[in-house]
Amino acid sequence: MNKIVWFRNDLRVSNNDAFNEAIKSGKILPIYIFDKEYHKLPTSSSFHLDFLKSSLDDLSKTLSEKYNAKLNIYYGDTLEILSHLTDTFKINEVYSNIIFKNMYITNLDKEVSFLFKEKNINWKISNQFGVQLNHRIRNKWSYNWNKFIDSESANSNLNCGFISDDYVEDLSKIKTNNLENGKIQIGGRQNALQLLDSFLNNRSENYQKEMSSPITGETSCSRLSPHIAYGNISIKEIFTKTNDKLKSKLSFSKKKSLVAFKSRLAWHCHFIQKLYDEPEIEFRNMNSAYNGIRENDFNEDYHLAWKNGTTGYPFVDACMRYLRTNGWINFRMRAMLVSFASYQLWLDWKKTSKHLAKLFTDYEPGIHYSQFQMQSGTTGINSIRIYNPIKQSIDQDPTGDFIKKWVPELKEIPNKLVHEPWKLTYIDQKGLGIEIGKHYPNPIVDHHSSSKIARDKIWMVKKTEEAKFNAKKILEKHASAKGRR
Repeated sequence: MNKIVWFRNDLRVSNNDAFNEAIKSGKILPIYIFDKEYHKLPTSSSFHLDFLKSSLDDLSKTLSEKYNAKLNIYYGDTLEILSHLTDTFKINEVYSNIIFKNMYITNLDKEVSFLFKEKNINWKISNQFGVQLNHRIRNKWSYNWNKFIDSESANSNLNCGFISDDYVEDLSKIKTNNLENGKIQIGGRQNALQLLDSFLNNRSENYQKEMSSPITGETSCSRLSPHIAYGNISIKEIFTKTNDKLKSKLSFSKKKSLVAFKSRLAWHCHFIQKLYDEPEIEFRNMNSAYNGIRENDFNEDYHLAWKNGTTGYPFVDACMRYLRTNGWINFRMRAMLVSFASYQLWLDWKKTSKHLAKLFTDYEPGIHYSQFQMQSGTTGINSIRIYNPIKQSIDQDPTGDFIKKWVPELKEIPNKLVHEPWKLTYIDQKGLGIEIGKHYPNPIVDHHSSSKIARDKIWMVKKTEEAKFNAKKILEKHASAKGRR
């Protein structure tokens, strides 16, 4: 029996149920497909592509060294490629892990399923996130997820042979949205394992205290998110190793940090569950009572300034410029960037979310769109939280070092004034050789007045009977009772 193992966002052989089930018998053709239309989407970018290529290099090396097998890589129309391969190699079964991405992938998988049924090919799909696929019961989600985490993965008994395609794909022809060459993370399972080990053994000591600052977060955060998004490492592996570490003798702060980190693994899967249950959250307000509040009032100049890091708010601009270079920034700063765009600038999340999706090397739609809607106030079930960019600046970058590194126009300004450079007097500006409004922009909006206007607009909707009714339905559908962990 000839089989395909279709690697997708599960770029590993260890702790990969689809791969380990497939290699129990038969002849295996391992494949990866770069879908040409997916990589042209406004949410795709060269950051994703570069991370993906390095992950595939690592997977190819593992298959070659451990199994003497070739990872066969293709670029083009996924349906055409699968149709060609299944005919050419007389495929009877296809093994893969289910992936939860955007509506494009959801629709593509429906077409693939139809293709396989037409050809009488058995598509065996494994679940790597513990997402409940049928009849999810709200108060049992945590229980079922914990059960998934504790379950044994498939054994990797090698009783198969491997098939190789002579074709070699030219990956340089892949078209996507090209971003400036950034210092993004490098993919691959070995890098993921090294990050996990260094986090559990050293970097997690002050994780809970230091994760909120872009200065300390770069080291204190696990930095595993892109590796999870592309499947270089599994949630189960991370959870198990974290549990094992917690059984050892640890300081109080480290133990507290690892418990907090472990809870975020469940949080990750819970948000993917939301996208599976309601894929429309990618492009539609979760609470329809908020429809129209921003869509017809979009300021393109504000949008451009936000994207370029030229809003006149140094900490906001520093965070955006850091992100544009590194393809990653810590969670609190992501929330601040979204909040500032959604409230102070009153920009529609359906447009701003596309820009950040391109920049986030770890773009995970389930988390991405849920968080965008939460920070934009369009769920109706979350607190309205408007970040004060000045307070965040002083709290997270008190000396102004982060600002001065990423907004070098302000490097000569005294620390106390770098958070609000518009307060410099004319004499101060002359003495420092900077002119606010010329060398660095004045704030494009007044934070206080724009925040008040935004808060009033959101509350006006939130108090309506329609918004309250919808919020109740959203809670019933998406909220989950806490489990034992």
